[in-house]
Amino acid sequence: MHGPGVSRSSGLKWATAVAVSLLAVVAWGQSQPKFPTPLPVPKTPAAPGAPATPAAPAPAPESAAPATGTTAPGGPRDPFEPLVRKVEPGEERKVQEVASLKLVGIVWEPKDPEAIRALVETPDGLGYYLRLNEEKFGGKVVALERDRVRFVVREDIPGVGTRERTVELRLPKPDGQ
Repeated sequence: MHGPGVSRSSGLKWATAVAVSLLAVVAWGQSQPKFPTPLPVPKTPAAPGAPATPAAPAPAPESAAPATGTTAPGGPRDPFEPLVRKVEPGEERKVQEVASLKLVGIVWEPKDPEAIRALVETPDGLGYYLRLNEEKFGGKVVALERDRVRFVVREDIPGVGTRERTVELRLPKPDGQ
């Protein structure tokens, strides 16, 4: 029944290993994705009397990125360009002013007055949290209330000197009020 030198238990082990291997190969073949065949593109007949010349390539859009490596506004950002860079000599830094901010919300914590923050949004859509006595956007936060934030802004007036003025941002009223 058994060949010379082959015991019954080793024969069962060998047969089990072969069966498991075959099952694995079959299962692997069935698990591979079946890619759909592409549909044939219907050929449109040319209009009678029309020349059979290929269409001219479309001109490049004018909003294409310049050759300097920067992208057009609103286009994809270069992932290798740093998000924050130093201002080079002769280049102006764009300064956000308090008057251009929009108050979006107040994070109010009655038990901890130091945790009260105002959420403001710049014209370019970036949001910032401001705390009491924080200086940012050319002003200093001097008051945080439930529906408004007050800043003190210092202005340099040529020939007169500096003066301080108060700028107040209010939350927009909800609809229906």
